[in-house]
Amino acid sequence: MDPYERLELLDAAQIKLATDTIRAKHAEAAALDDIGMARATLRGLLEGLHPGAELTGSETMESEQSPFRAEILDGRTGYVRLGSISTENIAQLDAALQDFTAKKVAGLIVDLRATPPSEDFALAAGVCERFVPEGTALFSLVRPAEKQEKLFTSSRAAEFQGVIVVLADADTAGAAEAIAAALRRHARAMVVGANTSGRAVEFAMLPLGGGNHLRYAVAEARVAGLPEIYLRGIEPDLEVVQSPEDKKTILAGALDKGISGYVFEKERARMNEAALVAGTNPEVDAEETGTLILDRPLQRAVDLVTAIQLFRKRD
Repeated sequence: MDPYERLELLDAAQIKLATDTIRAKHAEAAALDDIGMARATLRGLLEGLHPGAELTGSETMESEQSPFRAEILDGRTGYVRLGSISTENIAQLDAALQDFTAKKVAGLIVDLRATPPSEDFALAAGVCERFVPEGTALFSLVRPAEKQEKLFTSSRAAEFQGVIVVLADADTAGAAEAIAAALRRHARAMVVGANTSGRAVEFAMLPLGGGNHLRYAVAEARVAGLPEIYLRGIEPDLEVVQSPEDKKTILAGALDKGISGYVFEKERARMNEAALVAGTNPEVDAEETGTLILDRPLQRAVDLVTAIQLFRKRD
């Protein structure tokens, strides 16, 4: 049995006996004064409660900004990279959805991989309500310690009601996880990528002095009918692994060139007579310029949108 699993089986008396013995007889007992014991206790709490508690040197944490992008892939599937959860990006989302509707785009991929962690669950609900019927109970923000629960409900008609696939991975955290879960539950969205971070929580900050602060979870987002998100994250319906390095390259390059070039595989350059005369090798050149990097999760998402549309048409 794992030692940490065994620890969970000890009762209060056993824990006290083990602690007193270590403090009195361990080879490093001299270092275990009151502050040493308190520090060890806090270390254990932080490790056990991660990612719901951490020490930080800044009371205010600046939100990373990430731009919104939208395009139509292969003339059939809408793609939106939400970026930061902000009023500006939601306004751009509205414009993109209107454009998709005008062009009769019936399938949509919502990419949350470039969405920085956020605790703005009200704005996250604003994103969700673009895709579900008015009056839908989206998710709750639960404060177990205070026995409080805040329910977020859609207050407007949906702007898009077609097939939806969500892209998410280990960097998808906070309010973005609430979006992914709510769309899965209420918009029948499929999730493609990797397990999310499990940090769909609201944090509080406690000043400790000396520039140190304790950041700890006080509320967690929950979607009725789905497993808890906090700690376990959201498990994808279709797991597709992409290396962090390739993902970073793709998301950065897509800001300038668009994402399409990383989705559809072009015919690979081959050695030919002209290349021999010129003394070049197009196969090596393609490797060196990075044109062979492909967004595998997005590729599978596009395939999934197409497949779901076909099955729904048959039904």
